[in-house]
Amino acid sequence: MSSIVWDRKKTRLQPLSVAIEMARRSAPEGTVIQGRAKTRKALDFSVILRLKSGLPTELLALIATFCASEGIRKDTGIITWLRWPDEVVAGREVVAATSFVQGENADGRWAILSFRINLGDVSRDGSTSLHDLLGVDVDPEMLVSKTLNSLSWMHSGWMREMYPQVLARISSMLENAGGRVAVERGRKAVPGVVRGVDELGRLIVELDDRVQVPVVRRSDLLPLR
Repeated sequence: MSSIVWDRKKTRLQPLSVAIEMARRSAPEGTVIQGRAKTRKALDFSVILRLKSGLPTELLALIATFCASEGIRKDTGIITWLRWPDEVVAGREVVAATSFVQGENADGRWAILSFRINLGDVSRDGSTSLHDLLGVDVDPEMLVSKTLNSLSWMHSGWMREMYPQVLARISSMLENAGGRVAVERGRKAVPGVVRGVDELGRLIVELDDRVQVPVVRRSDLLPLR
């Protein structure tokens, strides 16, 4: 497991904004800024990491989404999936989303992983909440702890360059793993099968002609016709 020691703080401001300011002021790795929401609609928190030179930082964005999904599974028992690259779904509805920001100061490069998990009262179409799925409220503190526990393991794998293991875990939780999709090639929608993700966090699709192509944006996935 990673040697990160999590230092959790709470704020009434936007956690990401506070995290960026703290990272710029050399806050240590493992600092967690959690929002003090006035309602129980959503759980927002951000995590500051220090970046090791030479490692693919893009993969951290996908690791965040994986950890949000695994944290929900371990805390609630709800079966969730990773909708590449930055959403967590239960069934077909979005229950959580993540984001990734990176920067640099005199002490080196840093990254911030941000998490937003729907707790209740979701009004956006295509979304759901943990309360809707369970019928009861969840303990936000326990949910944060489960997500950070998952992040400890995945961060350790990333630091040690254990990419086959890290990528296998992420790929196993993809919503459309082994499913058929279409990607745009030469202004044409070419069908293929989702095979997993790579070290740069890209979705790998094997086209029907056996050529494997990396997809970098969800918008590059097209509906099958």
